[in-house]
Amino acid sequence: MSDTPTTPLETAIATLRETTELSDERLAALFEAAFIDTYRHMVEADNGVRARVDLTAGSCTLYRRTGEGAEVPVDAGLPDFPRQAAQAARAAVATALREAGKDRVLREASMHRGELIDTIVDTRAGSVWYLRGGEMRILLPPEEQAEGEELIPGRHLKVIVLEGRRRSQDAVVVVSRSHPQLLRLLLEQEVPEVANGQVAVRGIVREAGRRSKVAVEATDPAVDARGACIGPRGIRHQAITSELGSEQVQIVVWSPDPAAYIANALAPATVRRVDLDESSRTATVTAASDQLSLAIGRGGDNARLVARLCGWRIDIVADIVEDE
Repeated sequence: MSDTPTTPLETAIATLRETTELSDERLAALFEAAFIDTYRHMVEADNGVRARVDLTAGSCTLYRRTGEGAEVPVDAGLPDFPRQAAQAARAAVATALREAGKDRVLREASMHRGELIDTIVDTRAGSVWYLRGGEMRILLPPEEQAEGEELIPGRHLKVIVLEGRRRSQDAVVVVSRSHPQLLRLLLEQEVPEVANGQVAVRGIVREAGRRSKVAVEATDPAVDARGACIGPRGIRHQAITSELGSEQVQIVVWSPDPAAYIANALAPATVRRVDLDESSRTATVTAASDQLSLAIGRGGDNARLVARLCGWRIDIVADIVEDE
């Protein structure tokens, strides 16, 4: 090919070699397919026609192969054929680049699945929010948003990577603000004892944006599991809750004794007794009348979260005899 492209094919080849990351082999294959398709569309639907592109020379040869294996040149015979074929090749390359871009996004999502990443709130489209994070196009769908959380463009937001999703025009990384893993990784980030295994997270339940409970256990007898998560003057707990907005995060101590575990999990309420019915897996919790509303929670959220965290049905009753 000359230094200055003079034909539509030379111009297309020169431009695409300079502006795309596709290999010469891939480019040649796309040009050859485009020339064959253009010939079949403009000249005749001949399945025997083949094409060979020389990217260096900026040329394309159409041919048929005979039964003896010889190649017979084919002339399209149309002055506009090279321009149409070059245009088709450009379109094919654009499609290939778009698909390659989708594949990169999906690979990136797969590499970071389950990880905590930093993003910036960008734009809203209906109930969907788009976020910025590196070169990825990040989507926060409504079902993964925290209830009542106010998202403002420009706000920094930590999210969990769920998956990559291929769409007709692009691919996006789907993330979550409501997944329990978000809270687990925030704990690992803010609490060294969780990160190094001295404190184990035994369970997390969330009503994202409203209230969460985290059950922890010390694997090192010298460590106070709950105290480690709260931190000096509550600084670690505050760092976690500030990331989650108005969501209340309660740290409770896990116990192998279900009754003790349920009593711990019902905090901030103090209960008097927990009776277990193994057959129905029901825990009847007795509390003073002034503790009932705390134990049940607003709209039943405290009891509901405890049931999910501990795996027991929770019935809360007033201790009438003691109250008298």
